[in-house]
Amino acid sequence: MIQQALATIFLSDNRKIRRSDQYQSLSTFSSGAEQSTHEFTSPGLYALDDVELAGAAFIDVEIEKTSYLILLAVTGDLIYTDAVGKKAWINVGELKIISLPASSGIRLTNPFPNDIINFLQICISADRQMNQNINALFNFDLNKKQNDLKEMYPLFAPFSISIGRFKGRKEGIYPVRSKKSRLFAFIITGAFEFENRLLHMRDGLEVSGIEEAQFEALSEGAILLLIERFI
Repeated sequence: MIQQALATIFLSDNRKIRRSDQYQSLSTFSSGAEQSTHEFTSPGLYALDDVELAGAAFIDVEIEKTSYLILLAVTGDLIYTDAVGKKAWINVGELKIISLPASSGIRLTNPFPNDIINFLQICISADRQMNQNINALFNFDLNKKQNDLKEMYPLFAPFSISIGRFKGRKEGIYPVRSKKSRLFAFIITGAFEFENRLLHMRDGLEVSGIEEAQFEALSEGAILLLIERFI
């Protein structure tokens, strides 16, 4: 008999929408004054915002608590500016992770004058002592190597990030570091069966108490993002 892991699904249709003339943000979890329609939030992982930014537009963001900020450019490049004005360019195929103190102010800018960009903004709270020196940029090529997960692990961080593109009907296994870990799966494109749950584009799933996670891509070129937090 197949035993299902303890899991909670976060459907894309239930995300909170924030919108202006310059941007649209769909939040999987509660964030600031806006409340998600999801009743459950993932401990430690308190923000996952799917953002579209108009040409030449920018948004100013305040990081509400001591956190690790993760930025993933999905379509179009992104410029990150820190509190002292230092800029970093994040290209498609790159993921940036920065450790930030509470109340940090950052700016995220679309460098293209006419094109809309899409990126993920993810925040993990530093419940334990934070590694204050994390400012890492990871590269990956989803077209060059498919049907595999690329792991990105900042040294001494309490989490790892993995991403991969899979052909239709391709199966995979993700070995969890510890049964105490919490694993969050997010579907960037396509559809997957993940731990016997059906997930569509921009759906999320939190699982815990497992030794490995099994999944199968249900569409061609489906992209899976995994965030494992070490508890």
